[in-house]
Amino acid sequence: MKINRLFLCTFLFFSLASIAQDKLPFKFGKLSPADFTQGVPAFDTGAHALVLGDVGVSRIVPNFNGGFGYEFERRIRVKILDKNGVDAGKFLIPVYFSKTNDSKEEVKSIKGTTYNLDAGKITETKLENNQVFTEKQSRNYHIKKFSMPALKEGSIFELSYRIESDFLFEFRPWVFQGDYPCLWSEYEIEVPEYYDYVYLSQGFLPYHISTKKEVPRAYKIRGGDAGTMGLKQNDFTLNGSAMQKRWVIKNIPSLKEESFTTSLENYRSKIEFQLSSIRYPNSNPIPILEDWPKVTENLMSHQNFGDQLKKAEGYVEELLVPVLAGITDPVEKARRIYAYVRDNYTCTSRGSMYTSTGLKNLIKTKSGNVADLNLLLIAMLKSQNIEAYPVILSTRSQGQTHQIYPLMDRFNYVICAALIAESEFLLDASSPDLGFDKLDIRCYNGHARVLMKDPVPIYLLADSLLERKVTMATVIVDKDSLKGGIQTNFGYYESQSRREYIREKSENAYFEQIKTSYGTDYSITRTHIDSLKKLDLPIKVYYDLAIGREGEDIIYLDPVLVPFSRENPFKSTSRMYPVEMPYRIDETYLLNFEIPEGYKVDELPKSVKVSLNESDGSFEYIINADASRIKLRTRVSLAKASFNPEDYDSLREFFGFVIKKQAEQIVLKKIANP
Repeated sequence: MKINRLFLCTFLFFSLASIAQDKLPFKFGKLSPADFTQGVPAFDTGAHALVLGDVGVSRIVPNFNGGFGYEFERRIRVKILDKNGVDAGKFLIPVYFSKTNDSKEEVKSIKGTTYNLDAGKITETKLENNQVFTEKQSRNYHIKKFSMPALKEGSIFELSYRIESDFLFEFRPWVFQGDYPCLWSEYEIEVPEYYDYVYLSQGFLPYHISTKKEVPRAYKIRGGDAGTMGLKQNDFTLNGSAMQKRWVIKNIPSLKEESFTTSLENYRSKIEFQLSSIRYPNSNPIPILEDWPKVTENLMSHQNFGDQLKKAEGYVEELLVPVLAGITDPVEKARRIYAYVRDNYTCTSRGSMYTSTGLKNLIKTKSGNVADLNLLLIAMLKSQNIEAYPVILSTRSQGQTHQIYPLMDRFNYVICAALIAESEFLLDASSPDLGFDKLDIRCYNGHARVLMKDPVPIYLLADSLLERKVTMATVIVDKDSLKGGIQTNFGYYESQSRREYIREKSENAYFEQIKTSYGTDYSITRTHIDSLKKLDLPIKVYYDLAIGREGEDIIYLDPVLVPFSRENPFKSTSRMYPVEMPYRIDETYLLNFEIPEGYKVDELPKSVKVSLNESDGSFEYIINADASRIKLRTRVSLAKASFNPEDYDSLREFFGFVIKKQAEQIVLKKIANP
C-alpha cells in the first residue's frame, strides 16, 4: 500500500504540474505586489518592455444576416521595464468595411487598466472612452488608435478588446512574435465543419502546445434574406460540429532587425488563415481560394492591369517608328524598345502591381509607377510580334510569396518576360540604371509567376547571382609620401548601386565618399570611371591615393587598402532566422608594393587559407616578399548567398577572421648602415 500511495502521489504531482504548464500562469485582472518584481528576461536582455501574456480567441458564430461571421477577443498583460518601453502601450486596431456590400467589422469593447505600485500599494488608472480615437484612412479602412494611460517605468497594464467581423475569408491571423519579448502567447480558434481553411504557419519558434479537438455545436441561424447560408426562412437551429485548435509559444524573444535580412515578416512567428472552400449542409462545396489559371484570367481582364494591354493595341506602334528604323533583328528590337521606355519615362513608385495612371496617360505625362512602365514595355514588344508576358513578384522587403496558394496581397511588383526564339529575357524598365535583361537586386526574392495561359512559376534566387570584384593596388614609398594607384573592377550590382549614387549626388560626391573612408590624412587625385553610361556593363573605378610621411625609421603599412569589410556586420551573438545576402561573392585584392630604398621587411603577416563550413566559402591571404618587393593576394569567396540559422556562428566567425586578418600591418625598418 505504501508503494501504491507513493505512486499515486507522484502521479498526481506530475499531472497537476503538467496541467499548470498548459495554462497561462496568471489570471487577468488579479495582481499582487509580487507581480511587479518581474525583471528583464534572460532570453532577451535588451528588452524595454515584456509581454507577460497575450491570449487571443476567434470563433465563427452566427451573425445577424442569416449566416456566419466571427468574433475575435484579445487579452494582454505587459510590464514596462524602463522608460523606453512605454511605446508598448500604443495600439492600432484596424477595422475593415466591404466595398461592395454591407459586410463590416466592429470593435465592440475596449477595456484597459494601468497598474502602478506606489509605496507598496497598487493604484489603477482606467483607459477612458474619450482616449480612443478613430482615424478614417479610407471608406473601407478605419483605425482605432489609443495609448494606455499613466505608463512609466515599472507599470503593468492590461488590455482587452473584442471585434465582430463578417469577413470569413480574411479570418483574423495571430502574431506570436512581436517587437517585445513575450512569456506566453496563445491563440485558439473554433471553426464549424462547414468552413475549410488553409493554415499558414511560419517562424522558427516551436509550439509549446498545439492541440485540436472536435466538439458538437448547435448554431441558431437568424432569419432574413438569403444571407451566407443561401437560405431564406425563419430562425432555425443547425446541428453540427466544430474544430477547436489551440497554439501556445512560450519565452519568445523579440524580433530584431539584423544585417542581410530581406524582410523580418518572412520569419516572424505567426499563423494566418485563408478560406479554401465552404460546405453547407445539403449543398455542393463552394470553392473560394482561386487557382493560378483563374487568378491570371482575372488579372488579365482587370482594368488596371491586363485591360491596359488591350487598350494599348493600335496606338503604341506609331511611337516606335523612329526608335526601330532599319532594325529587323527581334532581339535588337527588344533592346531598343527597352531602352526607349527606360530612358524616356520616369517611375514615380516601385511598389505596385496595378497601374496608377493608365498607359494612354503615361504616354502623355511620361511618368507612372512600375506597373505603368513595364506594362507599356510589354504592349510595345507585343506590337512588334515579340512574345511578352507580365511577371508578378514580391520585392525582398515586402516578404515572400506562396507558390501553391495565390495570395495576391503578397505581390507588389510587375516585370516583363520576353521570349525570342530560344532565349528568355527578364526586363524591368522602371530603373534608369538597369541594363537589358537585368533585374533590380530586390526582385530576387524567390517565387514569381509568369502570367501566360498556363501560368508558369519562376524562381528568382540570390544564389543564382555572382558578384566578382577585383581590386589592384600598386604602392610606392618615397622620401615625402606613400603613393598608390587603385583600380577596382566592380560586379554588376555594385556597379548599379554606384551609378544610382552618382546619378543622385554626383561623381565628385562619390570620390569624396571614398576619400572619407580613408581618413583626412589621405588625398585622392586622377579619378576616373569607365563604362559609367554603358548600363549593360560593370564599371571600373580608378584613382591615385597619397599620404605624407617624414622619413621615419619604422614604416607601418596597411597592405589591404580596399578591405572586404571594415567591420563585422554580424554583431549579435546568436540568430534565429537565415542570413540572406543579395548575391554570392567572389572578391579579390592584389597588392604590388615596392620596398623603398634603405628599408627592409621587419614584420610580415603570415599567409593563410581557411574555409567556411568546408564548401560554403573560402578565404586566402597569400603574401610574398623579397628585398625589393612585396606581393599580396587576398580573396574572399562565398559559394551561396543564403545561410541557415545553424550556420550563423561559423559565418560570423569567418567574417571576423577575414576582417582581422586584412587589418594586419606590414612593418618596414630602416637599415642601420645601408
